[in-house]
Amino acid sequence: KATPALNIRLTEEAGGQVELCEDSVAAFARADDYAAQGKTHVHSYDDPAIIAGHGTLGLELAADAGGRLDHVFISVGGGGFSAGVGTALKGLDPALRLHGVETEGATTMTQALAAGEPVAIRPTSIARTLGAPFATKRTMAAARQFLEEIIVVPDAEAVRELVWVLQNGRVLLEPAAACVVAAALARKDSFRPGERVCLVLCGSNVALEDIASWRTSFGI
Repeated sequence: KATPALNIRLTEEAGGQVELCEDSVAAFARADDYAAQGKTHVHSYDDPAIIAGHGTLGLELAADAGGRLDHVFISVGGGGFSAGVGTALKGLDPALRLHGVETEGATTMTQALAAGEPVAIRPTSIARTLGAPFATKRTMAAARQFLEEIIVVPDAEAVRELVWVLQNGRVLLEPAAACVVAAALARKDSFRPGERVCLVLCGSNVALEDIASWRTSFGI
């Protein structure tokens, strides 16, 4: 039910039938129920083929960079996206430093790594696409192997950078992507002269009315 109305409308216009659950925890439970009935559950972040598909972004990024990258900042939800991109980038250059980013209220991977096992959470962050209800053993293993750290960003900072990028870069991001900008700014003093920094700004699942509401809520 927290899914943006825009996403629901576009899915229905494309011919999809949307079934709303109370939250992401209930939605995954419903998907498991359908799988038990013989339907195919393509997991959004724990499917090896989906993770491998994410790896193609890492390959394209490295090809477009025109030289080595020192730091790459990427958002972490359930961990499948960062697992695929991390596999590709670290496979090409083990010395590259991959920084994961979460928002407060969507610290799925941070809590799982601290506990040493998947922890079920009920996300409260406005960064809805980071609101995975749990990490998995597969994505936790990838996070341990590839991520230098996980930086947790307040929702307000994600919105602040969303607005800045829109006004200055003319690119519309959702908070789950804009938080990466805030995380890189938080680490800018640690960069050495000449180092090349890459921000993976992936996702624009946001409506203009959402942005207006967030700006009012956070006074931005």
